[in-house]
Amino acid sequence: MHKIITVLFTLGFLLNNSFTYAAIQTVESKRQWRAQIFIANQIKGIGLVDSYQEDKENRSYVYDNTLAAIASMNLGNFGLAKEILDTLCYEVKNTAQGVPFESYIYSDTNGNGSGLAYCGNSAWFLQALNIYQKLKTSTTYYTTQKKLADFLLTLQDPIDGGLRGNTYEYWKSTEHNIIAYVAIRNFGRLNGLSSYVSKADKIKKFLQSSAIWNGAYFNRGAWDRVKVIDVQALGVLLLGNNYSNALAWAETNLKLSRPFNSGTVTGFDFNDDLDTVWLEGTLQMALAFYRVGNTTKANYYYNEAIKTTQGDGALVLATNRGTASEWWMMEVWRAIAPTSWLILYYLKFNPLILY
Repeated sequence: MHKIITVLFTLGFLLNNSFTYAAIQTVESKRQWRAQIFIANQIKGIGLVDSYQEDKENRSYVYDNTLAAIASMNLGNFGLAKEILDTLCYEVKNTAQGVPFESYIYSDTNGNGSGLAYCGNSAWFLQALNIYQKLKTSTTYYTTQKKLADFLLTLQDPIDGGLRGNTYEYWKSTEHNIIAYVAIRNFGRLNGLSSYVSKADKIKKFLQSSAIWNGAYFNRGAWDRVKVIDVQALGVLLLGNNYSNALAWAETNLKLSRPFNSGTVTGFDFNDDLDTVWLEGTLQMALAFYRVGNTTKANYYYNEAIKTTQGDGALVLATNRGTASEWWMMEVWRAIAPTSWLILYYLKFNPLILY
């Protein structure tokens, strides 16, 4: 079915959605149109997007698929978003905890996954379903939403309110807790379930505590002061101007310029080894600057990021090979995540929106 949807995507999207041909005549709107076409063409196999084009692996990460769905919904392309969400809800196997694995091999027709049921990817999935519910006024995915919310709350520390990274570890990721707060709160608000809102409020207090916010920047995790960019941007996208000095701190500590093709790209590395510009994080920072009203810097980093746009509309993961952590290498691969954040910035849509 996904092949038919992808083939018909261009015609159907032009005729039936608000992002019409008449609306794609500017350079900026054409760029987003091409980005959406890239995402549509990455739907492969069982109906999930191929996360990276050059990785020589048929792998679909849940996080990347939820971002692709959120970007598509906000461009009015609910058909594409629903294909991804339906696949994650109904057509792939779950972990022992009853929620999706971290990733799937999209060519595996049995729907087998790999990796643990992580707090972060479960929360992003829940938030994508929340956004669908809000935009379509539909409870189509309620059963899955509740299952995800209930799983996330099994990870909550009864003392400090923070969520562990997964069932088997005690480390509490800032990024995981940011999206988990939004996802659980929105699920509760959208469905009139006050107990979920109350439990989400405990996560917010954890994020505002000294375990996470040290007064200058957001820690990577509880009492974990490793310097990373995503939590600075996402923290400000959630908590707003009172935490905007995290953006200034990020510019001082994680900003760099790297050559790319015949020019130079200025942006942010994932960590402080400053060996590559991470495009997803750079666009997150652009949207965070927009969130606090600094449109000059927001547009500057956006324009730097789009220097890496490829011929098919995709953005690359990074300007050059670099080390993000002991388990993650950045590569110059066309990637779903930064391409989705490109669309989100263009639309000025904050995926951490609160309902």
